[in-house]
Parts: sequence; C-alpha cells; structure tokens
Amino acid sequence: MGIVAYTNVAPLHWGLQPWETASFVRGVPTELNRKLLAGEIDLTLISSYEFLQHRHQLRALPDFSIATLGPVYSVMLFHWCPWQELDGARIAVTTHSATSVELLRVLLNERNLSAELLPCEPYLPAMLQHHEAALLIGDSALTEAVLRRSIDGRQPLVTDLGEAWYALTHLPFTFAVWASRRNSPPSPRLVAELRSARERGLGHLAAVAAAEAHKLDLPVGIVQRYLANFRYYLEPPDRDGLVTFGERAVPGFRASELEFWEL
Repeated sequence: MGIVAYTNVAPLHWGLQPWETASFVRGVPTELNRKLLAGEIDLTLISSYEFLQHRHQLRALPDFSIATLGPVYSVMLFHWCPWQELDGARIAVTTHSATSVELLRVLLNERNLSAELLPCEPYLPAMLQHHEAALLIGDSALTEAVLRRSIDGRQPLVTDLGEAWYALTHLPFTFAVWASRRNSPPSPRLVAELRSARERGLGHLAAVAAAEAHKLDLPVGIVQRYLANFRYYLEPPDRDGLVTFGERAVPGFRASELEFWEL
C-alpha cells in the first residue's frame, strides 16, 4: 500500500502499522501514482487527475478522499504580478502532483489566459528566479504560505487554488482518492484497518497536528486548523467536484465511467 508523505494525509494513517500480509511504500503522489499503474503496489491515495485519466484501469474506495470546500492552504500559486497579467507567462510547476498542475491549467483557461507550465523541482526561490509564477503543493506550499518569506527583497502574491476553484464552481475540489486496479480489489481487512486509522486520526487530531507541526517547525494551532479543513469521506459534493474537474480537465470524460468498490 502506498502512503503519501504529506501532512494532510497523516490523519488517514494515524497509528496504522503493517501486518503479515501488508507492507507500506511511502512517497510523493507522482511516485505512488506510477507504482500503482505499474502494478508495483496494490492500493494508494492517488491524485484525482490520474484517477480520472486512468478511470478504465482503476476503481476507488467509496468513502475516502482528500478534498476541501474553499481554501486548501497547501496548493498555492506564488506570482509576481496579478492573475490578469499572467497571459503568456512562464510558470514553474511542481513535479510532485499532476492534479494541481491540471487544476492550474483549468483556472488559467477559465480566465482565457495562456501560459507555459514548466516542471521544476519544488524550491520556491529557484522557481521564482526565472519565472513569473510558481506552483507549490503539500508541506512546502503550506510552509511558504504561512511564513511568507521575501525572495530577493520582494514578497510574491499568493493564490490558493482550492479557493479559486470554489469561486469558479461553488463545489469542493477533490485532490485525491484511494484507488486500486480493477482486477485487484482491496481486502476487507485492509479497508477496515484504513477506516479505523482514519477514525483514530480524526479523533486525536490535536496529537496528529502536534506531531506534524514538529516536523514542519510550524505552530501547532496552524497545523490543526489546516487538518480540520479537509474532507476525508468522499461525500456526494466531493464526487460532484471530482466529476466537474473531470469534465473540464480530461478530454472525453464521462461521469458514468468512474467506478467505486462496493465495500
């Protein structure tokens, strides 16, 4: 099973331990997406764009998600000029998530803006040195958004892409779902262990936040508010947001093509 090594996923595997028939592989979304599609792992939290693109190969758990209704605080566009001036811009984008890059592309298209999206290693000062904007996700985006550090004596503007999506659609944005290949259903024990870990993590959110805040060197209160903002159950509005993203981002997408395990 793949475990995404980001703070916002921590409540979903709080206290979860491998057992005799289960082992864990940790990594960033792009690494785990690739391993799942290659058959190297059996189940992982997969980026929603990859799930939508590979919908004929994958099936999702029916009640797990990483979603927000409004700001996400960790999918952030840092830019030197206002949005309307990004037409024709060079934008450095993280190599760690396809979903966030495609979300940015959708938001640019909705504003009739054309920009060159250039994959870069996720280090903000280097990204903004030669580009008009930079997209960061995960812990690095959260940290930069909280600390708001100057770069070469200037402070970039910041746009939360979750908030921008909500302004556009008035729907949640579902960043990821748990999925496996269609010929490899997850075992009942695995699903039960995941559900128990989620309840344990959300029930001890202060402890989860304290552990994650220590790793990030951020105030505990900020991390706890950050985690409490997420929607972890893939409820009907989260599915609506997922489908709407598919319709805007994936050519030929139809909602009827998505499949979920009946568990």
